[in-house]
Amino acid sequence: MSEDFDLGPAVADATNVMLVAPGVGDTADQLCCDVMTAEGEIPEHVVGVSITDSPGQKVSTWRERLGPEPALSMLGIDGVTRSAATDQPAVTDRATIEYLDGSASIRELGERIATKIERETETAVCFDSVTDLQECMGRETAFEFLHVIGSRVRAGGATGYYYVDRTVHDEETMTLYSTLFDAAVEVGSETDGGR
Repeated sequence: MSEDFDLGPAVADATNVMLVAPGVGDTADQLCCDVMTAEGEIPEHVVGVSITDSPGQKVSTWRERLGPEPALSMLGIDGVTRSAATDQPAVTDRATIEYLDGSASIRELGERIATKIERETETAVCFDSVTDLQECMGRETAFEFLHVIGSRVRAGGATGYYYVDRTVHDEETMTLYSTLFDAAVEVGSETDGGR
């Protein structure tokens, strides 16, 4: 993936951006970082949402890519290895990791994301991934949730980046999700020469 994007004014001014690529390795993190920093600036605060991957590993990955400066808040869904009811948020190196039990409601996840967005701080929300969310909750619930989160991101003055694994969804689903976003960035497709 290239770190040089010519996003154009439509994407540069967008509040909620759909990031579309084949889901391989840490594609979501790489693409979110590349697009988020395409204008040469790093946000003051990055809120990461991980549906299936380790939040701790994501913090390490984001530190490698963004350096020590932005504050990081990572929210992870985890019902197997940790008990969200007994865990306090872990705080290290300007990074906070919070776990939500897999049985927590989608509403609780939305509220946690919203509390991390502060209007007076330049904030980016990186959601990994729409594909995992749909797998866990179904397409209609995922769509409704993303509609609400997009509104909260907009109201909080933040920018949201939402990763979608293009290889999993049919055209109907991609079209449905695209209605939620102000702009889309797609890489790894036939139309962009496999960039």
